[in-house]
Amino acid sequence: MGVGRNPRRVIFCLGVLLTGCGEAPAIEATATAWPEADALFRADPRWLGADDAYSIDLGGGRVLWLFGDSFIATSDANVRGESRLVRSSVAIQNGYDPSEASIEFFWNGPDTEPASFFPEKDDTWYWPGDGERVGDRLYLFLMAVRGASGGLGFEVFDADVFVVENPDDAPPAWIMKELEMPSSEEGVIVGSASVLAEDGHLYAFGAKESDGHDIHLTRFPLPASGDIDFTQPEPLGLAFEDGQTELTVHHDRARDLWIGVQTEGFGASDLALRTAKGLRGPYSNLETFYHPPESDREDTIVYAGKGHPELEGADLVATYASNSLDFPTLLADTSLYFPRFVRVTLRAP
Repeated sequence: MGVGRNPRRVIFCLGVLLTGCGEAPAIEATATAWPEADALFRADPRWLGADDAYSIDLGGGRVLWLFGDSFIATSDANVRGESRLVRSSVAIQNGYDPSEASIEFFWNGPDTEPASFFPEKDDTWYWPGDGERVGDRLYLFLMAVRGASGGLGFEVFDADVFVVENPDDAPPAWIMKELEMPSSEEGVIVGSASVLAEDGHLYAFGAKESDGHDIHLTRFPLPASGDIDFTQPEPLGLAFEDGQTELTVHHDRARDLWIGVQTEGFGASDLALRTAKGLRGPYSNLETFYHPPESDREDTIVYAGKGHPELEGADLVATYASNSLDFPTLLADTSLYFPRFVRVTLRAP
C-alpha cells in the first residue's frame, strides 16, 4: 500500500526519513463495536468486570477466558461498592460465537470473601498472561506482580508457568501444578503476550518491561509425550518494538499472515495491528483500525487490546479493556471495566 493513501502514515514516514520507513500491514482493517457480544460478560450478576481477557481454545466449543483484577460482589446488591477486587478470575465460554454463547465464571473463596483464582504468594500476586492447550494438557503463563512506589503502583517483574492436567474438567476441579522455568536473563516477561504451538515448539511472546515494552520471543521444544521442559528456554531475540505488556499474535490461515493486535499508546489508546509473513517476522509498522469511544473520556485509559482467532462472528474478533484513573468513578460507572468486543473486517489493500 502506498503511503499516499494514508495521511497518518505519511507523517510517520517523514519522522523517520533519515532511517527509512517500515512497511504497512499486508491487510487493511476496519472495525465496529459489537454490543450483542458485550452482553456475554454481564451474564453473571456477581462478576462485575475485569481486565486482561486472554482467551484459549480448549476444543469442542469451549473457550477459556483469563482475567486480571476482577470485581466480585459480596452482597445481594451486586454492585461494585459492595464487592472485592480479586487479582484473577477465569471463565468457560460454551460456543464460539460470543453473541450467542453461554459463559460461567470462577474464582475462589466463599460468597462474602471472594479470592483470586490463582492464589497470591506472600506479597506477590498473579495476573494472567496467555496459554495454550497441547494435547490433553493446558499450559498457562502467569505474570508475577508486586507493589511499587510511583507509576501505577505495581511492577511486573517475572513470569511463572503452570500445567493443568485435566483441562476438560471445570476450573474448580483442575489439577494444576507449577513447573520450573528460570527467569529471563534479558528481563523479558515470558508469556505476557501470546503463547502458541507451531513447528514442534511452544512459542511465547513477552514484553521487556524495562525497555519500552519491546516484544521478545522465546520457545520451548514440544515433546512427543509428557510435560514440556521449561528449564531450557531458547531466547529468539526481539520480535518487534513498540509493543505492550499484553497483546496477541496469531496466524490468520485464510490470508496466510501472522497478525499482531494491541492497543497503541497509553490512556487515550486505539486498537492497532501489524502483520508478518512468518511467526518470527519481520513485522510491519502498527496501523490503527479502531478508536474506542472510551478513549475520548477524561481520566479514562484503554488498554489490553487482543485478537481472539478462535471466536466466530467476524473476520477477526478483538477485545479491549477500559479503566478510570479515578477509583470512585470506576466503582459507580459500569460502562467501564467490562471487556468490550469489536468485530474486525480484514481485506487486501
